[in-house]
Amino acid sequence: MLKVFEAFAGYGSQRMALRNVGIEFKVVGISEIEGDVIKSYAAIHSDFLEKREYIDDYVPADKEEMITFLEKINVPLDYKTFENKARKLKLPNLKDMYLANKLINNYGDIQRINPASLPEFDLFTYSFPCQDISVAGYQQGLNKASGTRSSLLWECCKIIETKKPKYLMMENVKNLVGCNHKKNFLKFLDYLESLGYKNSWAILNARDYGVPQNRERVFCISELNGENKFEFPKSRELKLKLYDILEKNVDSKYYLKNNQVMDTPIEQEYSYCLDSNYWKGTTLHSFLEKHRRQLVTDKINESGQYIPRRLTPKETWRLMGVNEEDIEKASFLICQTSLYKQSGNSIVVPVLEAIFKKLFLSS
Repeated sequence: MLKVFEAFAGYGSQRMALRNVGIEFKVVGISEIEGDVIKSYAAIHSDFLEKREYIDDYVPADKEEMITFLEKINVPLDYKTFENKARKLKLPNLKDMYLANKLINNYGDIQRINPASLPEFDLFTYSFPCQDISVAGYQQGLNKASGTRSSLLWECCKIIETKKPKYLMMENVKNLVGCNHKKNFLKFLDYLESLGYKNSWAILNARDYGVPQNRERVFCISELNGENKFEFPKSRELKLKLYDILEKNVDSKYYLKNNQVMDTPIEQEYSYCLDSNYWKGTTLHSFLEKHRRQLVTDKINESGQYIPRRLTPKETWRLMGVNEEDIEKASFLICQTSLYKQSGNSIVVPVLEAIFKKLFLSS
């Protein structure tokens, strides 16, 4: 059985992919700091939703004990200030947060993790924060000890050195290998090579793996004492198109206001790349000029003009290759803004499926 540790786990797209392709595996631990993301992960990958119906049977009666536990693993954190919010949680939310973290074996803030305390594992996945290297982000870089969120990549070193898992899987934005950040990326690969890892990396696009989204990401597979380069899976024809994933009878709140209409429909086979700021909305001008924050047209007004609308949260999760059951579980507790953010920050599941099939199931 493949034992897995998910760092910067998100809602567990790596775990989804392993499950979907039928690989026998066990996630022995994760590292995640955001409260809503932790609840999404627990809702999808554990019996959190069932147990929270009788939550007092599963959490301590002492409020301070729950807070102490959460502060020890340093969750939940404010994503902008990195302030711990455990003491600010109202009791029902505190109970939810405690139970969710316990059920998914979250080790919390990667900066606080003692690698010696971790169980053994064969696969280490680390999709570290992209905000400081993304073209749409802060561009503050990922220099070691710089204090940026993207520099958390270097916190993985202590875990990799101590546990020496057989396989490593990294994912991040295409700009990681752009002119401003490639030097740091190659420096990290050199470090892995010094530990005995054989590294292989490539830029893969979601639209080449069955998902109608133009989403290019860098993937790196590292194998301890590996002899050959990993051959990334070949692309395939896109059969599922953007309009195939849209919901029917969408609420009017998603349609643009202020007479933002079009004389012709938006016709695209695939969506522009989703980002974590999609929840902020867009204008027709922004969509047409900047080619971002995807709009669609599925409604005509009395004048025969097309009324553009934003994607719904469910549609953005579909564009990340998440199945309906998992979307429903996450949506049970999480607000729409957070659902948008989580999808924009995640990894397209079918791309991971193709990688894991090639890595673990190819003869």
